[in-house]
Amino acid sequence: MAKHISAAETFQISGDLNNAAVENRAILGIALQRVGNIAVEEGKYSDAVKLLTESLLYTDSAPNRTNLAVAYQRSNEVDRAIREAQKALSIDPDLYNAHYILGNLYFTKEDYSSALPELEKAFRISPDFELANALGLTYLYLKQPERAKLLFDEVQILTGKDSPDLRLVFAQAYERTNYPLEAEREIRRALAINPKHPKAQFYLGYLILQQGGSDRLPEAGAAFVEELKLTPDDFFCNFFAGVVASSMNEHEKAVKYLQRAVQIDPRRGEAYLFLAQSQIETNDLVGAEKNLRQAIVLEDGKPEKDYQARRTHFMFGRLLVRTGRKEEGEKELDISRRLQERSIQSSKDEISQILGKVAADSNTKTESADLSTSAKVSLTPKRTIELTQIKAYLRDVLAQAFHNLAVISVQTSQLTDALEKFASASKWNPDFAGLDRNWGIVAFQANQFDKAIVPLARHLKVNPQDKVIREMLGTSYYFNQDYAGAVSTLKPIEGSLASNPELAYFYGISLIQLKRNQEATSVLNNIALVSQKKPEFLFYAGQGFMILGDYARAIKELKTVVALSPSTAKANYFIGQSFIHLSKYDEAEKAFARELELNPTDFLSKYHLALTFIERKIEPEKTISLLEDAIRLKFDYADPRYQLGKIYLETGDTNKAIEQLEIAAASESNKDYIHYQLSIAYRKASRKDEADRELKTYQELKAANRKGGSPMANDAKSPY
Repeated sequence: MAKHISAAETFQISGDLNNAAVENRAILGIALQRVGNIAVEEGKYSDAVKLLTESLLYTDSAPNRTNLAVAYQRSNEVDRAIREAQKALSIDPDLYNAHYILGNLYFTKEDYSSALPELEKAFRISPDFELANALGLTYLYLKQPERAKLLFDEVQILTGKDSPDLRLVFAQAYERTNYPLEAEREIRRALAINPKHPKAQFYLGYLILQQGGSDRLPEAGAAFVEELKLTPDDFFCNFFAGVVASSMNEHEKAVKYLQRAVQIDPRRGEAYLFLAQSQIETNDLVGAEKNLRQAIVLEDGKPEKDYQARRTHFMFGRLLVRTGRKEEGEKELDISRRLQERSIQSSKDEISQILGKVAADSNTKTESADLSTSAKVSLTPKRTIELTQIKAYLRDVLAQAFHNLAVISVQTSQLTDALEKFASASKWNPDFAGLDRNWGIVAFQANQFDKAIVPLARHLKVNPQDKVIREMLGTSYYFNQDYAGAVSTLKPIEGSLASNPELAYFYGISLIQLKRNQEATSVLNNIALVSQKKPEFLFYAGQGFMILGDYARAIKELKTVVALSPSTAKANYFIGQSFIHLSKYDEAEKAFARELELNPTDFLSKYHLALTFIERKIEPEKTISLLEDAIRLKFDYADPRYQLGKIYLETGDTNKAIEQLEIAAASESNKDYIHYQLSIAYRKASRKDEADRELKTYQELKAANRKGGSPMANDAKSPY
């Protein structure tokens, strides 16, 4: 990564943008992979999946795919993990980790036929003990014990000397896959190497107890006794020694072992159950009752122990009946029967399951061949500190690389990509030097004002003297209709706004929106004062006075604009609008006519010119022609259709009126007056239900919008 960082800096400084981009993308691929791997180590598997998936956008490599497979596996998404491991091998068929992960994934799904070739390839590339164990188990599950034996012999040779620990692992593999003779052979080999090896006698005793039948119970018991000489306080050894003694009808001996087991771990209901059974046989009914009650307490509410609870309630019921408490005893027997109905196990199966559960808890079985899909994370304090330091470094690396790519995208005019990269850089390190300023400026220049606000505001908070950013932020607030934000941002530079009439206009309009009209008037006066010979700036003042409602002043300034620059688009249109507000329709007509001389396709001017005729009730044919022209220029322009609808209603052409009003209502459904006129048209056409519907819509909109006045006045309030 250091090489890529150095190369990226060199290329960027020299202006070689293509190679700079290549190096920065390589940095991202590496850094995202490492952050993803850390997330796996920390147990944040969903984060790891996202990070490693993102890394593939920059470096689609076999190691990255393999790491993603691990993240999916730890998230218990085994099928996705398999797909990623397969993709990794399609990129690099000899990648050890990919074969190893894929083999273990198949192993987890118990698809041993698919697991076998992957584990064999991994073992050939890099043999190790854990892999050998997984491969050996795979051979055994596939009923290939000879291949497993050859593999185990090879592992034993590779270790350099025979080891009892190794033999016990082999034994556990054989026992797990139902090869009891081979398992016993390996345990006895372990004992031959070291007769006092921890757990060896225990494993032997348990194997014989499970597989040897009643004839070999003495052997099992002897093995447990030998183990107890080494670990007299081992719960499991005492428990199984007691079970064997009980099975051999040596109940006094069984009681001794099981009482010791209960003393060592009083939370195990199984020990109380078997202890009570032997106490009944020795006629210690008081002790048996006490222990059965304790077993029930420990089993209560645990469905996974129903098989054990059935036996406990049955034994307790029989004991109660035997001691003269028949009614209470029948209740216990009834509980036992109900539990039996939920189970298909025989009495012998129940005992095996109880013993198997205890054995599983005692670690007689190994899961070392499986990659855990829900591995518990336990990081040391030292490792936690190390990872924190590494992540801090990688965050800076990622922010720098994303920022560099954003700058390159700006230089190659890819503004959308630049904004995405700036946002990614900020995600990794929002305090990265220069990021917010660059990001905000690019978003502003791309007219994405909503995206510009956050970085510009963050930068300005730290650098309040940056006037350029203050102006951009104020403008961005204005275009996002956050007028309070615009005013608070621009207020500190209010005195210098006269030199920037456009910005002063935004400031003035924002003040108007906040109902601070007196301040707005002062701002607009300043614009007009310094712009008397600059029509493009004076135009802003004219619009501002219109919005402020000072139509006479608006006309004055806009006429100056026209005098200085007769071809200024929309100047005559706004003059006409202002005259309409002053009810001076003759002057308005002239202004709109002049606008249409400059721009014959201006549908707004055509419509408003028609309005001047409507208000004066003159030129009906010319009025219709202008309204139809406006509609041809803009099909979904609702207001000229509304006016046409009214005209057709007045002339008795109800069908044409409905046609125009329906399109108008569909185009701008929030205008209450259109629905009102449409309800009248429907009623004239005897379409009562539709008329009632439109009237109801009108009333609802009227109440919601609190609108009043004529539609012409409503439309005329907006200078646009």
